[in-house]
Amino acid sequence: MSATQDIFSVQGPLASHWPRYEPRPSQIQMAQAVESTLASGGVLMAEAGTGTGKTLAYLVPAVELGHKTVISTGTKNLQEQIFFKDVVALEQALMRPIHAVYLKGQENYLCRRRHEEFLRSPRTFSYASKKIAALERWAAHTETGDRMELEQLGDNDPLWREVCSTADTRIGSRCPFYADCFVARARQAAAEAQIVIVNHHLYFADLATRRRGGAILPRHDAVIFDEAHLIEDIATDFFSISVSSAKVLRLLEETQKTLKAARLRRDPGEVRRSDLFMAAASASENLFFSFARAPGRSTLEPAELSDAVVRAHLRLDSALDAVECSLRSLEGRDEGIDHQIECIASLREDLESILSVNQTGFVHWQEVKSRSVVIGASPIDVSTTLREGIFFSVDAVVLTSASLSTGGSFDFLKKRLGIDFDIDELTVPSPFDYERQARLYLGRDTVDPRHPGFPDDVAEQAGALIEMTGGGAFFLSTSIKNMNAVHDRLRHNVPGPLLLQGQAPKTSLIARFVEDDRSVLCATTSFWQGVDIPGDALRLVIIDKLPFASPTDPLVAARIEHLEAAGVNAFRQYQLPSAALVLKQGFGRLIRTETDRGIVAILDSRLSTRGYAKVFFSSLPPVPIARTWDEVSDWWSTTATPLDGLAIPLLQNAPARTS
Repeated sequence: MSATQDIFSVQGPLASHWPRYEPRPSQIQMAQAVESTLASGGVLMAEAGTGTGKTLAYLVPAVELGHKTVISTGTKNLQEQIFFKDVVALEQALMRPIHAVYLKGQENYLCRRRHEEFLRSPRTFSYASKKIAALERWAAHTETGDRMELEQLGDNDPLWREVCSTADTRIGSRCPFYADCFVARARQAAAEAQIVIVNHHLYFADLATRRRGGAILPRHDAVIFDEAHLIEDIATDFFSISVSSAKVLRLLEETQKTLKAARLRRDPGEVRRSDLFMAAASASENLFFSFARAPGRSTLEPAELSDAVVRAHLRLDSALDAVECSLRSLEGRDEGIDHQIECIASLREDLESILSVNQTGFVHWQEVKSRSVVIGASPIDVSTTLREGIFFSVDAVVLTSASLSTGGSFDFLKKRLGIDFDIDELTVPSPFDYERQARLYLGRDTVDPRHPGFPDDVAEQAGALIEMTGGGAFFLSTSIKNMNAVHDRLRHNVPGPLLLQGQAPKTSLIARFVEDDRSVLCATTSFWQGVDIPGDALRLVIIDKLPFASPTDPLVAARIEHLEAAGVNAFRQYQLPSAALVLKQGFGRLIRTETDRGIVAILDSRLSTRGYAKVFFSSLPPVPIARTWDEVSDWWSTTATPLDGLAIPLLQNAPARTS
């Protein structure tokens, strides 16, 4: 018996530490597969159904083998859970310390240099004195510089942006505060640890940095990707380039702050330089307002680069060149100024790359937001980058999630990630009894999703379902427009609080949802995954329609065109399996423990009328399907139990459309 098997056995330390512990065959099977991959090298793709206990299944062998291992998660929530909960619990069970560290992106850490510059500037008067005082007290005593410790500042508080470390402001070993730099300390701790816990964003930031000759993470023998279904999207983000009107202004403002903080004497260009900054800001505004004004993201075609856009770009580039040349007269006199020179040069290169819209393998796009305009270029296919940067560069790679397969096969995700070679594959089912715990209800008579009456129809059926379960519901929409429309229609027809994504931070909304068993939360994509609400607080998940990505999105459209040009049926090989993976994630919000029970309702008639529906069904857990209202209401009436004294009302009147 290996050390890993021994730990999971009935006589092992886990059983000794947790009185209710029982070995799970699926968890042990996964742990053995992970152990083999970490010991021998190679790639393992392991789909572990919800409730398997996959975190311990990969954490135990990683700890026991002692290799330098990076664990990368799709969300910060899971990253925190592994470090603060799972590692601590395993340490207690094993009765020995685990040398693990928790590493975040640099914007999560206080920058001592920027903090000191901020305190010396008049900008301090723009913020409430209580916040400044709280920041000062914390900065004087923190040992990590991690903003998570500073509870007085909200997630998007502008004060933090004044003092945090960023890629555009960090100057590394040239900084006079480098010896006490929180980012440098955190990265040094990661270099010395056996287990480094990061998220995918940071892992791919490191991969992108390595392509430019730098590094963020230490060299490692193995990487374990939890929530591996997110890899392609996050990698695409990090290998994209984008510039916004807000980014240009921030860079100009940061450069001016750096100049003031440097307090250089004998600077003959100081007066003229102010005019140069104003000219660059004006030229930036002219460029970005030269693009189409329709809200949303659209493809940037060569024909759309009008003469006005070309001229505006040349004026901005000339203005930035003038600022850069002016700063070069000060080169070598201040590390911060030297860094800003590099940032301006990099910005000019990015603008040139984006507006050279004939780059092979990239889709160029523009996005109009409420407060800024963004232009960018994204890689159509990141499979080669992933294959070379990860699978051919790291000795052992483990990919795991509850959602890796579609239609019972890993082929779709393997192709998207560049895995065109033999790997080990493993599927371990969930221990949950879906026959007893859940039903999948199909709104088969809902009007077509493209029909203007679709939101009314969905709201009517959703209201009936919510009445039946007494709330405790997520309404998950594929679009903000439909989310808002259904929310408005449900406003006076739910038994308890009606919450809406965007009204408060995600964590706050979840906390408010759990506080009241009758709550209903209307949300979009950010709540389809990474949300864990066990127990009766969540007993109904309503999905308005199948989550096909919009074919008008520039990246999706470019990928479809790329596949069709290669003779591949893009719908069958890309759009359909992509949607199946997302639906699988949405379904997974419901059953989180062996005692949970509830209903997933998908109000898209295409699941009852289209042949491709079998791909969706074969990708979901083995849950019984209720195709009529009577079936689902009868099952609920015999399954539901009172919740903390709350009587769950059964529906008196079925929705107008019945099967």
